[in-house]
Amino acid sequence: MRVSRLVLLLPLVFVAGCQDVADLLDEATSAPAGTGTGSQVSDDFSATAPFTVTVDAVALTASIEALTVAAEANEGYDRSLFPHWRDDDGNGCDARDDVLVAQERTGALSEADCDGAMSGEWVSMYDGETVTDSGDLDIDHFVPLKEAWGSGAGEWTTEDRQSYANWTGNAWHLIAVTASSNRSKSDQDPAEWMPEDEAVWCAYAWAWVEVKTEWHLSVDEAERDALLDVAAGC
Repeated sequence: MRVSRLVLLLPLVFVAGCQDVADLLDEATSAPAGTGTGSQVSDDFSATAPFTVTVDAVALTASIEALTVAAEANEGYDRSLFPHWRDDDGNGCDARDDVLVAQERTGALSEADCDGAMSGEWVSMYDGETVTDSGDLDIDHFVPLKEAWGSGAGEWTTEDRQSYANWTGNAWHLIAVTASSNRSKSDQDPAEWMPEDEAVWCAYAWAWVEVKTEWHLSVDEAERDALLDVAAGC
């Protein structure tokens, strides 16, 4: 049986003097799929993604327009400032292995398969490729670490950034994709890169906006315009 990671969070607020991310996550309340958003999402696998979402164009547009618009501030970024592939939930699997187990499609894997090469069936959302060897997969931060840094995470504590880097509370924050497609994307935002298959663009934009909204990250003008263009076609 697939391990479900779907949790829809109340917004997280990152401002000086407020509770840290761990406290906010403890207090977050799950909600029925699509509640209050206009878009319907479930933790079922779609043909190419580890989640299924029916995107409502009006709701997605409203969500994009609600994001703070600001120039990116990338100075000082270093990947090591986001401690990643940690076992934050204490289940014996690091975040990478948790994602591999959760997004494997046959349901044959479990926590007992962590810390080793895995065989199974994964479908890479970015290029539609089916992969059977975990060594051929990268675990992508849907909103890349550098993008997060420049969009607000540079002001967070290291603990906040670790929470972001290892968050497995839903099926779109971290995603298993082919190494080649992940490296093609790199740290680019939707103004600079979108998946080859336009059929997944609405889901891709929706997930991007969800992460930015959940973690109170800003968008730059070009990124916002590109997202609005995608939403208009959903």
